[in-house]
Amino acid sequence: MKNNKNILIDEMSKELPFSVPENYFNQFALQIEEQIGFKRSITRKLFRPWMYMAAMFVGILVADQVFYSINQNNAARSAENYESYVLSQVDETSVADLYVEEPSNSK
Repeated sequence: MKNNKNILIDEMSKELPFSVPENYFNQFALQIEEQIGFKRSITRKLFRPWMYMAAMFVGILVADQVFYSINQNNAARSAENYESYVLSQVDETSVADLYVEEPSNSK
């Protein structure tokens, strides 16, 4: 059997069992950048505004296409509604009379 001995907190030593090298956290980011070879490129800085502008123009073109197609659909519906309205206001006898009447000669 194991001998379990209860240790009081007061009896434990105040020394930390682990240590960290000096300036480890201050130099950590620089060491990682050196290890992976990360270098800030100037070309990224130059192309970033151009990429933003290109994305903006693509977004404008897509939005324009959407609004144009919606406008075309609304115009087609409006024409159909107008035609239906005109046909509902005219009865068949007046249309038949219009075709049957002879044009008047005004001499």
